[in-house]
Amino acid sequence: MKIVIVGGGTAGWLSAMYLANLNVRADGFKPYQITVIESPNIPIIGAGEGSTGALIGTLKEKLRKLEGLNSEEFLKKTDATVKLGLNCKNWNGDGENFLEPLQPSSTSWSVLDIDYLLASAHGKSYQASATGTLWDENKVPFYKDTLKDGGGIGYHFDAHKVGAYFKEVALKNGVEFIQAEVTETDVCPGTGNLLSVTLDNGNSILADMWFDCTGFNKLLINAVGGKWKSYSEWLPCDRAMPYLHNYEEGETIRPETLAWAMPNGWMWQIPTQERYGCGYVYSSKFVSDEQALKEMEEITGRKIDPIRVIKFNPGRQEEVWKKNVVCFGLASNFLEPLEATSIHSTIVQLEIFISMHLGIDLDETIFDVNVKKYNKFFGKMVDDFKDLIQIHYITKREDSEFWKWIKNEMPKTDKVKEIIEICKYKCPSPRDWDIFSGASGWGVWACILTELGILDKRIICNTMWNNNLNVDSDIMYEKMISHFYNENKKFMTHNELLDFIKKEKQK
Repeated sequence: MKIVIVGGGTAGWLSAMYLANLNVRADGFKPYQITVIESPNIPIIGAGEGSTGALIGTLKEKLRKLEGLNSEEFLKKTDATVKLGLNCKNWNGDGENFLEPLQPSSTSWSVLDIDYLLASAHGKSYQASATGTLWDENKVPFYKDTLKDGGGIGYHFDAHKVGAYFKEVALKNGVEFIQAEVTETDVCPGTGNLLSVTLDNGNSILADMWFDCTGFNKLLINAVGGKWKSYSEWLPCDRAMPYLHNYEEGETIRPETLAWAMPNGWMWQIPTQERYGCGYVYSSKFVSDEQALKEMEEITGRKIDPIRVIKFNPGRQEEVWKKNVVCFGLASNFLEPLEATSIHSTIVQLEIFISMHLGIDLDETIFDVNVKKYNKFFGKMVDDFKDLIQIHYITKREDSEFWKWIKNEMPKTDKVKEIIEICKYKCPSPRDWDIFSGASGWGVWACILTELGILDKRIICNTMWNNNLNVDSDIMYEKMISHFYNENKKFMTHNELLDFIKKEKQK
C-alpha cells in the first residue's frame, strides 16, 4: 500500500517512523511504500515544547527496531531538558505555586489512592509522586554520568530540532522524501476519496492512503469534507504569543514547565539546553495583542520581542479519519499548550491506528466499522483532554474580567461538573474516570483538584477517617517521603545532567 504523508514537522515525521517500523520484518517483506511531502516554507518558531511520558515510550520501546533512534541521541540532538511536571504559579491569584507531577503516585490505579491521601493531608499532595521530592531538590532521575533515566519523566525541547531528528531517522529507514508545496488536491467525484495532489514543481503524486500533517491548514482533510468541532464554549483562550528568553549566567534550570496565570490567560516558560521558550496564551475577547504584550512585559519585567501571534480555534476534527485521509497533529486537534497534549495525542493516535486499524491493503483498512471505531476513540480521547484543561481554570480568581467571566459565566463540561460535585462529599476515586489508552485520568487531575481548592483538606481527612487511614498517618507519610529522598541520592541535579549532555555532544 502506498501511503503519502503531507506535512513534515513532528507529526509528519513521527508518522513516517511508525510506518517505517512496520516495514522492519524478519521475512524482508515491506508492506508499505511511505513518502513524505514537506514544504520548504515551514515557519520555524523554536519557542520550546513539552511532552508527556508517551514520547519516552516511543523512543525506548515502540520504535526500537528503527536504525538510529534512541533516547540518548534524542537528548543530544533536540536541546532536550527534563520535565518532571507543571509548576502552576498564581492560579488562585495568591502568588503561590504548586506542582502538577507528570508521574502519578504508585497507588493512583487503586480504588483509593492512599499515597495521595497521605501527602494531601500533610499539605503537599505533589509528594505522593516520586517526582515530587526530586522537584524539591531540583534533581532528575538520571544516574551519575549516564544518559539512562529511571523513568517517570517527560522532555522539553526545540520542536523544530525534534522534527529534524525524526526526519533523519525516517530517511535512514527507507522513507521517501519530496520537498515541495502542495498546490492542488484531486478528489474523486464518485467516491469522495483523495486521488492525488499536485506540487508546485508541476508533478502529480498518487496514493492509496493519505496522512494529513499540514497543521492548522488541514489541507487534505478539508479537501474530503472534514469539519472542525470547536471547544471555544468551554476553553477560553484563542491566541498564543511566543518569544525567546536567554538564561542568566549560572542560572539554576528547573526541570519543569512553568505555567504562570495572568490577567487574561497564562504564560509558559520551557527550558531547552540553550534558552527558555516562552509565551502568553490568552483570550482575544478580553485583551488585544498589544495589551497582552504589555501585560507580559510589566509582570515579567522583561523587554519582549514576540516571534508572532498564533490564532487558533480550540477543538478537533469531527471525523479524524474521513474517506482515505487520516489527520494527525495540529490538523486533527488543538486545544492549547497547557497539558502538552499535542505530541501525546499524535503518538496515541498513531499507536491505535497502526496496531488496530491499518491493514496490509486498502480493503483490510477502509471499511465502515473500522473507520467509525477509530473516530469514536479519537473523539473520546480529545474530549477527555478538554475536561482536563478546563479544570485548571476553575480557580478562586476574580481579579480581572477574564477570570470573572470564567468563574460566573463559562459553561463547565459535564465531566468537570461531575468531579466538582464528587469533591464536595469525598475524595474522588481513580475509578471515577474512564480508563482507556491516552486518557488523563485521576493521576493527572489529583494535585490540580487539591491545590486549586476544589477538593478541600477537610474532605481528604474525612475520606482517610472513613477508610481507617488516619491511624499512624504521620508515620506512613514520613516513611514514604524518606524512601523517595533516599532514592534521590543516586541521581544528578538537573544542571549536572545538562552539563553532562553538553560534554557528550562535544565528543
